[in-house]
Amino acid sequence: MTGLLHDIRYAVRGLTRNPGFTTVAVLTLALGIGANTAMFSVLNAVLLRPLPYRSPEQLAMLFTEIPSQQLREGRSAYQDVEQWRMQSKSFADIAVFDPASATLTRIDRSEQISVARVSPNLFSLLGVQLARGRNFTAEEAEQRQRVSVISHPFWQTRLGGSSDALGATIELDGVPSRVIGILPAGFQFGDQGVWEPHTMFPDWETRRRARGAGSWFVIGRLRPNVTFDQAQTEMNAIARHLDGPSSASDPNRGISVVPLTLHVTGSTARLALWMLAGAVFCVLVIAVTNIAGLTLARSAGREREIAIRSALGASRARVIRQLLAESVTLAVLSGIAGLLVASMTMRVVLAMKPANLARLDALTLDARVLSWTLALSCLTGVLIGLAPALTTVRRNMTQSFRERGGSSGSSTRRLHDALVVAEFALAIVLLVGAGLLTRSLQSVERVDPGFKSDRVLSIQISSPASWASAQRVEYYQRVLEQVQAVGGVEHAGIIGDLIVGGSPEQTISIEGGTSAVSERLRLRRDEVSDDFFATLGTPLIRGRLFSGEDRPDSPRVAIVNAAMARRLWSEVDAVGERFKLGAPGSTGPWFTVVGVVGDMRRQGPERDPMPQMFEPLAQNPSRNSTLLVRTSGDPVSMVGTLEAAVRRVDKHVPIYGVTTLTDRFGAFNTERRFQTSVLVAFAVVALVLAAIGIYGLIQYSIVTRTREIGVRMAVGAQAGDIFRMVLREGLQLGLMGLALGLVGALALGQVVSSLLFGVTATDPPTFVAVSVLLTAVAAAACYLPARRAARLDPLVALRYE
Repeated sequence: MTGLLHDIRYAVRGLTRNPGFTTVAVLTLALGIGANTAMFSVLNAVLLRPLPYRSPEQLAMLFTEIPSQQLREGRSAYQDVEQWRMQSKSFADIAVFDPASATLTRIDRSEQISVARVSPNLFSLLGVQLARGRNFTAEEAEQRQRVSVISHPFWQTRLGGSSDALGATIELDGVPSRVIGILPAGFQFGDQGVWEPHTMFPDWETRRRARGAGSWFVIGRLRPNVTFDQAQTEMNAIARHLDGPSSASDPNRGISVVPLTLHVTGSTARLALWMLAGAVFCVLVIAVTNIAGLTLARSAGREREIAIRSALGASRARVIRQLLAESVTLAVLSGIAGLLVASMTMRVVLAMKPANLARLDALTLDARVLSWTLALSCLTGVLIGLAPALTTVRRNMTQSFRERGGSSGSSTRRLHDALVVAEFALAIVLLVGAGLLTRSLQSVERVDPGFKSDRVLSIQISSPASWASAQRVEYYQRVLEQVQAVGGVEHAGIIGDLIVGGSPEQTISIEGGTSAVSERLRLRRDEVSDDFFATLGTPLIRGRLFSGEDRPDSPRVAIVNAAMARRLWSEVDAVGERFKLGAPGSTGPWFTVVGVVGDMRRQGPERDPMPQMFEPLAQNPSRNSTLLVRTSGDPVSMVGTLEAAVRRVDKHVPIYGVTTLTDRFGAFNTERRFQTSVLVAFAVVALVLAAIGIYGLIQYSIVTRTREIGVRMAVGAQAGDIFRMVLREGLQLGLMGLALGLVGALALGQVVSSLLFGVTATDPPTFVAVSVLLTAVAAAACYLPARRAARLDPLVALRYE
């Protein structure tokens, strides 16, 4: 230990005597270590930290899959879930939940809040104990009693943390509900403030009888010693049995069993995070390679010092320990500085984080992250010092006494060359990955969503649940009149919600010949005002749009999108055709198709449009709606005026979610933008470090070969010959790194192919552009050293040392 302390003190003195080298090394390594620390803290918060439930490794999400209708990880129907619960032997318990929204009416105002309707066994399945009160029972749920459990934040903010909260009454959608329990402060399962029995939906009986793709999220707890693969096999068999004839026509229908830990982050986000972790580790490797090259160059100047130590009795192991102590000390200092870099990087990550990346709010420099930083710093120090240490002790110490300066042996030169080639190869891999993601982002942003989002403001409205349909229609009509009267408004329209997640599967009956034909189909059903399509600029392909003639007492009509027309009426014109929701013998009304409009990608630009039908707002008004307003100028500047116009109709109706349609639809791309931005930043840093690395190598090579260059020039070599020789040697290393990097980039493209959109993993423009860029960077990095070598005075070079 005493010897180690002496080594560390000597290392510190040596670093302070070389402030230029120390500063460059610390800054370079701090960048790499800090970025890796920040990335590990993200992985720790999102992926590595266990979920806050009892035995989270036994929890699984169960999803309905219908690949023919592009449904994967879809919600399920309640009747199917009941069958799963009865027939499954792999799951100890299965619960359902459905996030929703409700209007919370208070003395002074009304507001829209997030609620969840859940089966009574959800909290016990998760292993969560209520902080106060109790959970609702199965009998209360069956009797549809208005009882609720509230979250800890809701208790603090809406009820003031009062001890009288239990037994208090809150008004949801105009109906009183009694608070019977309060969840613990650390409970996280969505952002809901109120939890009600799953039977509280107004259309509960309809939901109860539904089959196929429905509206419920399903979570289950595996029995001990049951694996996810075993559960998946069992659920596949149950799905085939329940689907009956449907399974023959669509054999891929099934039930997907997904570990809850995987579902929380999503498989795509998980892959992207690991890809970014690999990218930032490559940046560290490049930084380590650069500093190892500098240390290797410095070691040539310390040959006499090492020779004197050996002559005084120092063993090779003792010399290696001294050199490693210096490099580890340097790396630890860099790790301390890297914590500052990590702290700043984490602030940037939190500022630009995607809203749908779960658990990122828990980002912190905890003990696990600090331990990782220390271990990474020590490993970095060993990697930096090992190659120079082994190279130094292998040299001929007697020859070192005779030489008046350092020289570069062939083994040292080969090692230095290998380091530069590795730098360029890693930089190629990162640049190709960044290029592929950038091209994918450009492809996504070029996708036509089927509507024009520019200059459109989105305002969400929730009318009281107690209103009758006629009262709701009148309210919406008056809102449209008030809004359209505002100066600068070009069009205004109303829809239930333009941006949607999923849609339930329904039976559609099509009138044809002497009988109706039924088909199970995932369908989005919305009610829209007359000017809705004009507001969005969605084209009318055939037929007509809605008008004032489509009154509540008029025959039921519908407009369908092109996807629905292709699916149901591929061989005939859909206009004039009739269909109904349900079996042919059901009591539901028949709809006559009066128009076909273009497809809208309402689930995001990366998902194909699903079949959609639109009804006149006057015939089927929704309680929760979205007001869309197209303005002649900047819609943000008109927010206050438009909100005032809506409130003039009824000041008690909640208004929320006010934003531009561009921002709302653009939220689909936030995660992709985040991934692309981070990877591009890492790739640029890697490119700069690689350029510095090859520049340093060529410059060092010139210094150690000064006498050789002088001899060449003395025997007739021209300045141009020396320039081309040095440039050629540098480009050879760059091209070797390019070749190795392209092979690695091809492998990377196959791994991350699921993250790409609109481009292939072997996208030629990306590979060509990156190859040209790296060749140009290598040439630029070699130019100055080659020019300096060409200008050497032969007499000075021959007298060098």
